[in-house]
Amino acid sequence: MLTRCMISAAVVWTGCSFQGDAPDAPVVTVDGQVVDFQTGMAVDAVTDVTVAGLIPPPQVSRQGASFTLTGVPENSAFEVLATAAMHRSTYSPAVVTTSGIDLKAPVVGEAFVAGLATAFGSVPSPAQGIVLLHLVDAMGKSVSGVAATDFAITGSTGPRFLDDKMMAAAAATASSASGWVVFFEVPPGLVGLTQGASAANTIDMPTLPVAAGAVTIAEGRVTRGAPVLPSNVAFAAQIVPIFSARGCVACHSGGGPGKDQGGLTLAGSANLIYRELVQERPGIRVNLAMPEHSLVLTMPSAEDPPDAHPTIVFTGPRDPDYLKLLVWIREGAKQN
Repeated sequence: MLTRCMISAAVVWTGCSFQGDAPDAPVVTVDGQVVDFQTGMAVDAVTDVTVAGLIPPPQVSRQGASFTLTGVPENSAFEVLATAAMHRSTYSPAVVTTSGIDLKAPVVGEAFVAGLATAFGSVPSPAQGIVLLHLVDAMGKSVSGVAATDFAITGSTGPRFLDDKMMAAAAATASSASGWVVFFEVPPGLVGLTQGASAANTIDMPTLPVAAGAVTIAEGRVTRGAPVLPSNVAFAAQIVPIFSARGCVACHSGGGPGKDQGGLTLAGSANLIYRELVQERPGIRVNLAMPEHSLVLTMPSAEDPPDAHPTIVFTGPRDPDYLKLLVWIREGAKQN
């Protein structure tokens, strides 16, 4: 289960610490470097590097543009907030599995922000944030031709498109070969995309933190056509494997904190897991009347204010495993 915590409107991530005598999760050391968003070159004038989304936070040590995070839990997703002179404070995502990674934490230059704002006729408010979104395909390659009518961020100005040289394309109505778009005046807090009126493309962007006066860098996975939900979801073949694949079993078994605090066991046979989810607490963990309110969906999802669940597993309502669970419940939560 990816260990990722909630951000509030004040950009304080909460709820990621396990209380009591729960065993500590295995941790890794992550090396990284703060780089300029445009050039990819190291930024030596780094004033701060912090981690949002892990409590307790890992120890951060810095030397010039390089930094080391010590004590990062395995299988965790979080945001690195980097601050450097002549750059905006910038959030960028990180995912750590079972080994250290070479992490790049980009910071967006003030001159770059000012140039985009001028070209697009925007006056960024210090009370709002900015989102730079990279539209990519399943292979991580930039996607062109995604129309402005395909997606939006509620309350923001945008999307506005960058050309293939990462400059403002003021007249563009669709993404260029760079795949980059910008949203201005994004309200602080947890932010996700909404589907536009067009059914030409579906964009899956994780729910991410936005802070006043800061930039959030995000990635949106593009698939052609309207969203397609799974169907005829089988519990044993499609639902049960989710809990192992996303790390849930390690927490909700043995002496894990999820079993101790939540009273939920996700280890064992499909019959046992079904009883735990559906029969032990009828209408609570799985809510047939209001599937979206099922605890198996809401507790591991991002919420503002955050709930008591110590981790965020589903990055948004288009997470493929979230959708499998949702459709399985909508189809009657059968033991199939």
